Amino acid sequence: MRKFFLAAAIGWTVFVTVLCLVRMESLGPVNEWEIPYKDKWGHLVFYFVFTVLWFIYFRYRTKVPGKSIRMYALLAAFIYGSLVEISQYLFTDGRSADVADVLFNTLGSAIAIGVIWLVRKIRK
Repeated sequence: MRKFFLAAAIGWTVFVTVLCLVRMESLGPVNEWEIPYKDKWGHLVFYFVFTVLWFIYFRYRTKVPGKSIRMYALLAAFIYGSLVEISQYLFTDGRSADVADVLFNTLGSAIAIGVIWLVRKIRK
């Protein structure tokens, strides 16, 4: 089971990285969708899933208390999201770094942590 969650977490991380670093024009039909703030919603969802998958993997892998793992997952998502934004600024054409993206990444991750906490509370 650990290998499955590791593969899922790594796969999602690669997926997010690619989507955040490719030119928007290469995303095809996504550009035509008329959804207000779709970029921000995308960041929120990306990092919600990112945090859940990495939390589950580390939960299966270690004996560290859930609270610590939740904080590690939140911190990892924040650092990773910030590095992706810095990479957009430094290494891409047609993409730019945006502090609001980091905020929505962090918000998605924080919501994931809240959902994980709530699910664990209900299961007890």
